[in-house]
Amino acid sequence: MKQVEDIAALEFHHRQGGQFRWITITTLMLAIGTILHLVSPSVGGITPNWTIATYCVAICLTKPSYRQAVGIGLVAALVNVLTSKSGFPYGNLISEPMGALTCTFIVKNLSFIKIKGHSCLPVLTGFAATCMSGGIFVTILKIVMGLPNSVYFAGMLPLVVVIGLLNAVVTPVMYFPALRLFVARGILDSLEEQEVASDHSMYDLKPSQEGLISIEHLTYIYNKRKQPVLDDVSMVLHKGDFLVVTGESGSGKSSLCMAMTGAIPHYFGGVMKGMVYVDGKATTQTTISDLAGRVGAMLDDYDSQLVAMTVEEEIAFSLENKGVAPEKIEAAITEALEKVSMTPYRHRPLSNLSGGQRQRLVIAGVLATNPDILVFDEPTSALDPEGTHAFYELIHELNVKYGHTIVVIEHSLEAALPYANRLVLLDEGKIVCDADVETTLRYMYDHDIYKSAIPQVFACQLDLEKAGCTFPVPWVSTEAAVDSLRQMKI
Repeated sequence: MKQVEDIAALEFHHRQGGQFRWITITTLMLAIGTILHLVSPSVGGITPNWTIATYCVAICLTKPSYRQAVGIGLVAALVNVLTSKSGFPYGNLISEPMGALTCTFIVKNLSFIKIKGHSCLPVLTGFAATCMSGGIFVTILKIVMGLPNSVYFAGMLPLVVVIGLLNAVVTPVMYFPALRLFVARGILDSLEEQEVASDHSMYDLKPSQEGLISIEHLTYIYNKRKQPVLDDVSMVLHKGDFLVVTGESGSGKSSLCMAMTGAIPHYFGGVMKGMVYVDGKATTQTTISDLAGRVGAMLDDYDSQLVAMTVEEEIAFSLENKGVAPEKIEAAITEALEKVSMTPYRHRPLSNLSGGQRQRLVIAGVLATNPDILVFDEPTSALDPEGTHAFYELIHELNVKYGHTIVVIEHSLEAALPYANRLVLLDEGKIVCDADVETTLRYMYDHDIYKSAIPQVFACQLDLEKAGCTFPVPWVSTEAAVDSLRQMKI
């Protein structure tokens, strides 16, 4: 295992679409190939094999695994079965997967072959995959139809080679425009960026500080952006914390939230430097689904996380996706609903729930998988003051009674701060203050950073202190202010 001397310089490149972008690109390319196959004329009975050419382009672009290559070949075979005029089209079910495997083998092992800096993979794959697929197909056709050897050797095999040469021309003609298109759309790296390895499996990555989440020198730049949304961010989340993160719009709060859940870097496209560790494991060395067992998240648009018809079905859906045994699902649903005080609504349709109840249901779905850490991204943006107060009472109970560590991304601080033990201030992608609530609020006030978010009662305290007053208790809430004044016997 390789050691990393400077974690801040370690890069991880990823393009939006994640591990399934090979499906998107292959589908688009095969659709183009099908259209070209149906409309392109033949010259002397010869025409390029557009299906092979297009899946070669897709494989060169996405570099799939061998198992994925078999899938690509089978889809291409089905397309050919439906559109081919051959006497025995079912031979494609064998020939096309072999052609796709040949193409993938070349991509994985011969990528170093270049002429004047240009990759030769489109030419090599177009020719080799066509010869492999076509050779297998005509061999099957000869056997099934009992064709004579003279036809096979003098006519069919040479024709395969000729079509292979044609595909060696049309594949690069399609490859380079496709590459430019997908790079422009942010789905793929440029050729230069593809040289940067984003496989961290060879590194020995360990956090330098202990904590449930350790963020070390994290910098993140989204696709097609020049400025980082997070810039050298470092912080540690400890067990039992109730952490509130605040800052102006665009300061990087939601991106920090996504980094904790693994959506950065595994879903959103961009370049990550530094590292995020969850329970001691680097997020680049695990998956979003594995991280979901430790970090549960509720987004600001919580309705988008609801997919079922009833409360019970919604929670069951999240458990079934995790592969929880059916006999354990019933108990998990009961426990999750009890935690969020939703037991009486177990069989109610989602359409009959209020906004606050739907929000509690999303939390119950997250809690059902029993994560240690709960992350909430602007959870009260759509709630009235009464609903906001009830929400923070709920997650305070989850923090204190059930031991969940809480992270809240929040603009409106009045309702959250009475329960928080830490307040982090982000400004232009940097953490400018990470301390207890009072210290961070004072920093915001003294440095005029997002001053409008400071609760009015605390701002009043600071104004009075300027006039010479002192108070025994910081006014982080109205109740704290009343208590402070009582202690002063005012």
